[in-house]
Amino acid sequence: MVKEGRGAYPVKKVEFPPPPANIRRIGALKRYPDSDYAKSLLYEAARLVAPIIHEYKFEVCNVYEMFPSNSNLLGLNVNHGQKILIRLRPHYNDRSFLPMNEIVGTFLHELAHNKFGPHDKKFYDFLDKLKERYEDIHYRGASTNYYSEENKLGRGGLPSSNLVSVREKRIKELSKQKFKTESKVLGLLSHISKGPARPADLRKAMLEAAERRLRDAKWCHSEHAEEEQVPEDDELDIAVVDKDEFEKNGGANCPPLSLADKNVPKPARKHVPKEIEVIDLTSDTEEVDSKIPEVIVID
Repeated sequence: MVKEGRGAYPVKKVEFPPPPANIRRIGALKRYPDSDYAKSLLYEAARLVAPIIHEYKFEVCNVYEMFPSNSNLLGLNVNHGQKILIRLRPHYNDRSFLPMNEIVGTFLHELAHNKFGPHDKKFYDFLDKLKERYEDIHYRGASTNYYSEENKLGRGGLPSSNLVSVREKRIKELSKQKFKTESKVLGLLSHISKGPARPADLRKAMLEAAERRLRDAKWCHSEHAEEEQVPEDDELDIAVVDKDEFEKNGGANCPPLSLADKNVPKPARKHVPKEIEVIDLTSDTEEVDSKIPEVIVID
């Protein structure tokens, strides 16, 4: 005898805390598997870069997952922080995820676009500054003025003791000097020679900088964000922080979640017709004919 089933076993929905300070919403794509895990990756990346966002007073409304058809596209910054979109999955497999260091690297790159749009020298100098500050905070134990919930909860009731936490041991181990400190002057070679840099070395450095700009232009299209396919809010599983709490922490003036982006017309792509070269062969024919000697045949 076949009995009618009661349906799928109910699975409790994962409860996510509010996003870190200065971030209004975090959302992962619902149409792909492991969306809860994808959202947890965005939470972890946002938690890691939260001190940077707080220190530089970046305004970030939304941090969303993206899975564009363009395999080279890794991140996107729309309207200087209104939306920051990050690829979490490799283009060849939507069931696997990129390592966290690559996700954080993309996040920092897109945050730099909050201040500088084009991939020029100012942008890369600022991006290197963000990366160095990130390493100082997470690997060298630099202090910040940012306090998240995990820094506050449970700290007040702990008695003072001489116990060393795992984090403090890790920071102490990473802080040990592992290389010799050297001071170098821009335009000079390393300790091998103190003379001016050779033209070949300068050309190599310029070539590497040009290749870096070209490579970033392929995987980051923030300069032309209006031409990319940005996921709609109804495609995302979004967690929203309380508006009053967000504004108290100095958050951006974000548009309400109810305003779907699909109601806002996107500018059409400009169609630039290909230049057609017109060649006038009349003069060429006349010149060729004038050079051919006249032949008279006498019977």
